[in-house]
Amino acid sequence: MRATVWVFVMGVLLCCCSMDLSAQFRRKIKKPKPSSNFTIEQLAPGVWVAISNDYYGKAICNAGIVDLGDRTLVFDPFLTPSVARELKAFARYLTKKQVSFVVNSNYRNDHIRGTQVFLPNASVISTSITRKEIERIEPEEQEWERKHAPTLLQAVKKRMTNASTTEKEELPFWVGYYQGMVESVDELFTATPDMIFDDSLWLTGTKLSVKLVERRSGNTSSDAVMLIPSLGIAFMSDLLSNERHPWISDGSVEGWQESLKLFYEDTLYHTYVPGHGKVCGKEPLRTLYEYLEDIKTLCESVKTDSAEIALMHQPIPQPYRSWFCGRFYQPNLQFIINSTRQRSEENSLRVRQY
Repeated sequence: MRATVWVFVMGVLLCCCSMDLSAQFRRKIKKPKPSSNFTIEQLAPGVWVAISNDYYGKAICNAGIVDLGDRTLVFDPFLTPSVARELKAFARYLTKKQVSFVVNSNYRNDHIRGTQVFLPNASVISTSITRKEIERIEPEEQEWERKHAPTLLQAVKKRMTNASTTEKEELPFWVGYYQGMVESVDELFTATPDMIFDDSLWLTGTKLSVKLVERRSGNTSSDAVMLIPSLGIAFMSDLLSNERHPWISDGSVEGWQESLKLFYEDTLYHTYVPGHGKVCGKEPLRTLYEYLEDIKTLCESVKTDSAEIALMHQPIPQPYRSWFCGRFYQPNLQFIINSTRQRSEENSLRVRQY
């Protein structure tokens, strides 16, 4: 009987000590200081978005934090390891857990470079195509930036002195971009995804579950969208830019429009997190679809070299003139013109062969 009582007393004491240590551990997770690179917004219980600060911030893209219940997920961990460390601190503070999953939605530098700070504890998820593109492009791109980013940074800073009012509003974004490259170049390595999927992947938690969906031939050859069906939230990554000129030259306009139409018409979702810009409802999906349609129409009307030169000198259409990243507009036109010509030549070749 005494032994039984003794075991019971010891069990109670150990339980109390364990609870006390657990409470102390939770108290030690201090709230991180506000970041100059991004702001945290809560979209729903257990779901946060980190919105990139365009004014000299070095995050560049938007990121997501999801508390699955038993595990924590981070979506698109920014351009630089230093800013990703800030994101990591917020993820731990908000969810009271270490990050278990990091999703790379595409292979672009601003969506993947922060991945390395979550290793080795987190699994890194991407589509198989994105992993191959990271392995192919990232080492060479890092080496190129090591050589050229300092010069580009100085050029952007110099441009501030004689830029137009509209351009001056955007130049701090590019200063942050190149400054982030310069500051991080010595610590970067290529963090390769180790958890690969094609088509779709469910991550099921005790509180929330998310579905990763692959969309091919859109903004890039393979883009991952993160859906939270129970809350009607879609993290769209670069398939959606809100009041930003997107970079078109890595993908397919028609495939991109197909994805925008699909998610616009899906009545389950009402809150969309773009890769760049503010969180929004459905309207910016339609606006971006119309942007792609409008510039496609402009480019398809070009039949001669003189018409191409004239188009390149025309101002950006009024509905999109105030958008950020206006420097992408002319390369977007050129990409569509070249793609249209290439398709026309391929069709002519098929006809001759037939």
